[in-house]
Amino acid sequence: MKTFTIESLIVYGICPGCREIAPLVSILDNIYKCTNCGNELKQHVNGVIKYLPMDKKQIKKTLFVKNNG
Repeated sequence: MKTFTIESLIVYGICPGCREIAPLVSILDNIYKCTNCGNELKQHVNGVIKYLPMDKKQIKKTLFVKNNG
C-alpha cells in the first residue's frame, strides 16, 4: 500500500474575486483557493504579497508542468 502526505497552508489575504479578506488554502506552490468564493489565485511577491486570479487554462498548464516535471 502506497502512502502519501498532503500538506496545506492557510493564509489570509484579499481575494480579488470576492474583494474580502478571506482564508486562502494552498493547493500547489504559490497557488491558492479562496474559501469564500472558490477562485483559484496565484501568489505574487514583489515587495508586497498579491493574489491574482487564474483562468482554467493557466491552472491546467500549472498542473501539467507540476506533474510532468
